[in-house]
Amino acid sequence: MDLLPDGEAVVKTAAGRWGPLAAAVAAYWTLTFALLMVGLGRTGGVFVYAQDDPYIHLTIARTLAIHGVWGIRADEFASASSSPLWTALLAVLWKVGARATWWPLVLNLIAGAGTLSFAHEVLRPRLLPIPRFLALMVLTAATPLPTLALIGMEHSLQILLVLALVWVATGIIEEEARSRIGLLCLLAALLAATRYEGLLVVGAAAAVMALNRRYIAACASGLASLAPVVLFGVYSTVHGALPLPNSVLMKSGPGRFATLGSGIAAVASDWLAVLNIFGRPPVLTLTIAVLLALAFMWTAHNREDARIRNAGLIFLASVTLHVCLVKIEWFFRYEAYLVALGILTMALACSLRMRGALPRLPQERTMPASVLAILLCLPVAVRSLSAVAVTPGAMRNVFEQQYQMGLFFRGAYPGDPIAVNDIGAVGWLSPSPIVDIVGLATKEVADLKRHRRFDGPALERLIAVRGVRAVAMYEKVFEPIIPRSWTLVGEWTIANNVGVSEDTVGFYAPTPADVTRLRGALDAFATALPGTVKYTAGPR
Repeated sequence: MDLLPDGEAVVKTAAGRWGPLAAAVAAYWTLTFALLMVGLGRTGGVFVYAQDDPYIHLTIARTLAIHGVWGIRADEFASASSSPLWTALLAVLWKVGARATWWPLVLNLIAGAGTLSFAHEVLRPRLLPIPRFLALMVLTAATPLPTLALIGMEHSLQILLVLALVWVATGIIEEEARSRIGLLCLLAALLAATRYEGLLVVGAAAAVMALNRRYIAACASGLASLAPVVLFGVYSTVHGALPLPNSVLMKSGPGRFATLGSGIAAVASDWLAVLNIFGRPPVLTLTIAVLLALAFMWTAHNREDARIRNAGLIFLASVTLHVCLVKIEWFFRYEAYLVALGILTMALACSLRMRGALPRLPQERTMPASVLAILLCLPVAVRSLSAVAVTPGAMRNVFEQQYQMGLFFRGAYPGDPIAVNDIGAVGWLSPSPIVDIVGLATKEVADLKRHRRFDGPALERLIAVRGVRAVAMYEKVFEPIIPRSWTLVGEWTIANNVGVSEDTVGFYAPTPADVTRLRGALDAFATALPGTVKYTAGPR
């Protein structure tokens, strides 16, 4: 292999060209399969995702495919998905006969391989095979792609679209390639339809393009990203729901959006939350690393160097928007696209250093710089190892809790209304009409929360009106609003919890007439519970 004067790595063999990608994809799929096998060993061979949320997408997709209704059940529209494209894709698969629970895993494996393929294509002219392979492995482990695959949601596809959009945007900036504006707009629309956080990346890219006087591309991509949001908002409003999905509003402090004015004020105040980045070490260290890289290449006039610099600027702007506007981080997934974009940006910056485009440090500064680099890598390494360590345990937790609840309600209350705080596996496995206490799938709950009226009496009235016969909820979370008239009939408690919100689920009878039936059902199901779940009967 040779290095051309302009720094492009030219590899003369097919193994050198494609070997790093093939090895990285093989390692990614192998690690995912290994984690899956460990997880299956902890669930008695039952395939269960590492989170409850993918079952929400599956359930909505099934209802949409069969009944043409976007909801958990055919009789009620439910704006419970913040990924219209992913849910629609699953509905199409259901329509054509691909109805197995593991199809989201397959789609993730394909999207993850696509992410590695795209990153490899970007790095191939810039890094030699071994550094290129190492960059792909860091991207795989730190994102972390295997865990995202076993979560079974849209995040792997989101990452692929983010990387593609940023690279196309920086190409338009440097090459004035107006012919690629159509591709940029397509990526912007797909990204926003995949996850609404995609609007943050599109906004960041549009801002950087505007700063570089690419006004047409900036405006066009921004409008394209808004198109799926507006279309789904109209569709949702026509069916009596809010323009934004409940899954977005309920996780953003729903009381802040009671009116248009309060919503605008809430978003404006979010900018004060930029310091939240100090509570997110992997994103913080990647931000520091990109800032340091930009300091070295800020005055670069070379087109290639400037393209990498603009990718870094888009990353920094996306981080700022994310830490201000996205309130939660849970199980590696919400910030995964930032980690992937940050790692690819740093790999590109390293390619500049390796071909001598960045100045060398004086000898006396080499040791401090090396120590700083190691310290910056530590949070990313911890994230990678943590994902490997907890993913099989999270599969077991979902199997012990939400999956067992789905089986329980399917057998004990197949046609009777129930109320739960996790609707995924229960909605997927059980045909029972569901009241969602969190508000993702039940409009009345969402409205009560937005107007800060979701209290014990309101919950009691709603459960009575809906004719609910049994309630399963996290006692610690909902203790302030649990009606006094309800009877705690039993509890399920799991140990070594790493993947669900609480260890203990309480089962409540809404009326005295419901107590005997619920107690008998729980006692009968106790023998079918996994040995790691502790059943505690309530006072008799």
